Amino acid sequence: MTLLFIRRALMAALTLFAAAGAYAQYPDKPVRIIVPYAAGGGGDQLTRALAQALGEIWKQSVVVDNRPGAGATIGTGAVAKSAPDGYVLLMTANTMAVSPAAYPNLPYDVVKDFAPITLLAQTPYVVTVNPKLPATTFDQFQRLAKASPGKLNYGSPGNGTLSHLAFELLRAATGIEATTVAYKGSNPAMLDALSGQVDFVLDTPAAIGQHVKAGTLRALAVTSGQRTPAMPGMPTLAESGVAGFDVTVWFGLMAPAGTPADIVNKINADTRKALATPAMLAKLNAVGMDVITNSPAEFTTLMANDVRKWGDVIRKANIKFQ
Repeated sequence: MTLLFIRRALMAALTLFAAAGAYAQYPDKPVRIIVPYAAGGGGDQLTRALAQALGEIWKQSVVVDNRPGAGATIGTGAVAKSAPDGYVLLMTANTMAVSPAAYPNLPYDVVKDFAPITLLAQTPYVVTVNPKLPATTFDQFQRLAKASPGKLNYGSPGNGTLSHLAFELLRAATGIEATTVAYKGSNPAMLDALSGQVDFVLDTPAAIGQHVKAGTLRALAVTSGQRTPAMPGMPTLAESGVAGFDVTVWFGLMAPAGTPADIVNKINADTRKALATPAMLAKLNAVGMDVITNSPAEFTTLMANDVRKWGDVIRKANIKFQ
């Protein structure tokens, strides 16, 4: 055994020992979570609740950094360029899986340039109609729409948004034909659904809940595969006859690609711990979110599958992004 070989073996062992020590101490300085959406939305609320809980576990500051704009690509791109050391993380949603088809010249690869850590929560859309529409169940709504193809109007929060894509999947699954009226955001679409200018919308329990309770909108079914605790009495589309239909808005936590697996796994474990408390579960359920976590490998597979799924929807529906 040569002296050079021994030296190299010692250096490798010291490097591994030092790295293991660094992982064990993580985090030893503030962590930043970049949110590529405006403050106040569902993803932002979730991030702030999680940041507080992780800060208590880690005994370190966890800073929420909102960087909205350009279809969430500004904040997402900033994380892709960050050092892969676990100190800059990304709060993302399945809009990220839509972006390769929406923006063919993205400055990053949504699969190769990120290390998925865990899902955090999900929320379904709710098929919601103006009460003047003579339908109290999804089956009645479906028969009404098929009896007069194109007569009903769907209020979309924007061309190529997840709500719009969910409607395109529903159209393909049921044969419903309705005229899409595109708005610049979900609030304008909701206002016109309330006034009867459009017949129905697909929005989250948090957005439609107060209107359903007030009787100014009528909920027919949720788009998730399982009922949501936010509206436990509301049937799913699958229960309403649309077999296998399952669309949710999910939120997840990612790191830059190359982040050491030890750090990814520690963040995963600590995030699961933070989300499992009764207080956190109650807080998120109150805004219509169901806590759902998974392993980094499972999240990686989900992301790849969603990129393919939404890309197919966009191509088949011939959706053009402005």
